[in-house]
Amino acid sequence: MKKVYLDEKLKKYIVPTELRNNSKSQGKIFTPGTRLPLGEAKFIRLFTAWSTISGEAGNIDIDLASGFIKDIDGKLEMTPIAYFNESESYAVHSGDYTSCREYKQGHTEITAEFIDIEIEKAIADGFQYIITADFIFSGAEDYNDVKTYSGVQLLSNLRTEKTGYININDYLFKMELHGEFQSHVALAVDLITKEIVIIDQYSEESKGININSMGYKLEEYKKLYFNASDYKENMYDFLIMYCEANEIQVIDNIDSADIIFSYDDYKDIKENQELFNISNNLEKILDLLN
Repeated sequence: MKKVYLDEKLKKYIVPTELRNNSKSQGKIFTPGTRLPLGEAKFIRLFTAWSTISGEAGNIDIDLASGFIKDIDGKLEMTPIAYFNESESYAVHSGDYTSCREYKQGHTEITAEFIDIEIEKAIADGFQYIITADFIFSGAEDYNDVKTYSGVQLLSNLRTEKTGYININDYLFKMELHGEFQSHVALAVDLITKEIVIIDQYSEESKGININSMGYKLEEYKKLYFNASDYKENMYDFLIMYCEANEIQVIDNIDSADIIFSYDDYKDIKENQELFNISNNLEKILDLLN
């Protein structure tokens, strides 16, 4: 009988309902509501970066805003950080950039708006979540007309210099945006648990998701994404049920397993072991389980 090992982190990976609705990031697939660990990060940068499709410099303006959220007696309240409110004691906005620099193949520096955050200071000010929204202000019809990324970088401190670009190859997590939309919410950060929460929600409204309209959607985001594990099945429990139904043995010792379902790419896999990383092999796993 095959022996299966299940990574406990799979409890943070939400079971998808439709693959087409999942977020793709650097070849990996993530279900909205899934949580990714920040590790021991003290400072983070939330960014939206963009260039023209051709890579030439151009007058494309994409705005990034962020909402810092408190949960007060079960009700969410938001404080914005955006181009019109560029800094608080816990966060610094890069400022408003209305055009993009040249970005050719092999370049690392790409035009970006970003928000640098000191996690412990934000927590001390009573915040639990951060959520980011970006929208195309001018220069492109939709995300199919511009190369755009949203994501998270790790920092050693808050920024001290004024720049309108980032190193796009330096990231903890990033996703590329696509579609006939002008507005997008990429992710949230749970400051208390130090986790990224995948949202990847587009808006069909023209500039529909900005810092103001985002405030009206907080309760929806809380149920669908922040607390997704309370309402949706996770991959760990899903795989446990599948193994039990098919009389497959689940074990706690990874070294003795024949098959490993993981959240990460383990480096010390033995020759006789088969590894399925959920984000890399989601379609294959779902085919296997169907």
